[in-house]
Amino acid sequence: MTPEELLSFDGKDGKPVYVAFQGKTYDVTKSRLWGTGSHMKRHLSGRDLTGEIAAAPHGSEVLERYPQVGILRAGPTEELNHLPPWLRNVLGRIPFLRRHPHPMVVHFPIAFLMAASLFILLYLFFRNPSLELTSFFLLLLGTAASPFAMATGLLTWWVNYRLKLNHFIKRKLQVSVLLLALELILVSWRILNSATPPEQVYSVYPILMLTLTPVVGLLGYYGGRMTFPSE
Repeated sequence: MTPEELLSFDGKDGKPVYVAFQGKTYDVTKSRLWGTGSHMKRHLSGRDLTGEIAAAPHGSEVLERYPQVGILRAGPTEELNHLPPWLRNVLGRIPFLRRHPHPMVVHFPIAFLMAASLFILLYLFFRNPSLELTSFFLLLLGTAASPFAMATGLLTWWVNYRLKLNHFIKRKLQVSVLLLALELILVSWRILNSATPPEQVYSVYPILMLTLTPVVGLLGYYGGRMTFPSE
């Protein structure tokens, strides 16, 4: 069948649910994960999933559990037509780049910034200057990693969501800007006052450092809801 014919097998109006991978068409109607005609609210039926499965956390073995019902003829794909040709070529050769860079990079600022909050909390309890200095170094690492996480997130949004806003993306953008502003304020404050580290439990700097954890946690929550829908 052609890609156009494949599109009609989307599970609607009693139609079966077909997907294609590497030129083979599979009937996944009996899969409970495809019952609504989509998988994880991201992958749509009636489409060639070759590039998406190559970038997924599982391989093609999940499709081999279901009957092959045909062969997909080569045809133009519209999935990435919103991207410039050079980027389509890169993603075609390296499907890994479609989804993986952001989840890989985003864990660095999460770890560094939450650890920075932990060490400033330890400093407040034990008053050991080395703990506060460790917190600052972790803050620097988290601040340096954040632009890479934001850049790969914007790339993923462009490639896979065509820069369309939904509730979770809108909140992620807002919280990301808040986090970056908070990081820059903290780094600037600490550098300008490097000769006099905070000594008061309720000073502004430690309080702002402790807010890094809930802000980062909120970002992770919205990202998790997009990647793994609760339903």
